Amino acid sequence: MKRALVTGSTGFIGRHLVKVLFENGYQVVCLVRESSRREALKPYRPEFRVGDLQDLESLRRAARGVDMVFHLAGLTKSHRVSALMQANQKGASFIAKACADQINPPTLLYASSLAAAGPSCGIGARVESDASEPVSNYGKSKLAGELAVREFAVQNPTSIVRPPIVFGEGDKDVFNLFRGIARTGVHVIPSLHDYFFSAIHARDLCFAMLRVAESGNRLCTHDQSAGTYFVADEQVVTYASLGEMIGHALGRERVVNVRIPHPVLCSFAAISELVGFLKGEARIVNLDKAREAKAGSWVCSTEKLKEEVGYRCVRTLQPRIAQTAAWYRHQGWLPLRDTLIQTST
Repeated sequence: MKRALVTGSTGFIGRHLVKVLFENGYQVVCLVRESSRREALKPYRPEFRVGDLQDLESLRRAARGVDMVFHLAGLTKSHRVSALMQANQKGASFIAKACADQINPPTLLYASSLAAAGPSCGIGARVESDASEPVSNYGKSKLAGELAVREFAVQNPTSIVRPPIVFGEGDKDVFNLFRGIARTGVHVIPSLHDYFFSAIHARDLCFAMLRVAESGNRLCTHDQSAGTYFVADEQVVTYASLGEMIGHALGRERVVNVRIPHPVLCSFAAISELVGFLKGEARIVNLDKAREAKAGSWVCSTEKLKEEVGYRCVRTLQPRIAQTAAWYRHQGWLPLRDTLIQTST
């Protein structure tokens, strides 16, 4: 039985990945802190190894005897650039070094982000060979993480995936869209323009990551795009149409779109960030996200993933959104209505 180490296993995407690995016959090893809550992972009978991304020796111990390492851990938001770099660049460097130090280095799958590549032009999709042009501090930190794992790619067989917006059961960020539409029927659009976006459900992302780890190409020095894959649903949406799809899943016949001009968005983001700073918490509405909203469309191509790995999402966005909404209701995050709880596949 193959063994796979997952960092960030207690996070939203990490929990989905542990389940997918378990269902596909892997013995899962979860990197956790002493204080990590592990109850949600126990049904998948993982081995827990205590460590920290800033402690190289603990990572060496965690990576011992595994065949694959899925590096998901990191920060998605912070009011300090240094914190993003510490988690996303240094953490990636340490996990890659820990893998390289093994007698038999495992395959390393680094979960990056479309933010590391940057926005697309109009409805034209970004492809892996495009030059990276991140516009946010988060995107720059994820690109720094990519460069960090590249330094060890000669010793470690390494691949990178770059997902766009990720949603699904357990997510607390995109949940804010569901909650706002469920409560008021209002969908706030952070732009006066109809920009286009790629998105993916967490379970589909995890299936893709597993397929890339098993049979994808690896990073190499002579082709900077080799071993890097955009992972997304093939359907491209606008922020307005995403709100309509969520409204449909919630049983609302009509969703009212409220568009926010960028100067107003920036002012609100600055206030939100200041409040978060004073409270010592990172908020999803912040100046970094405002920069991404201003940048335009965020669309990526999945052609390379299909051609080289043979993977495409098993379900389209609307049923995945409905599945997510049903889970939120079932968990009591949203008010219950006459809806069926859908099971995942």
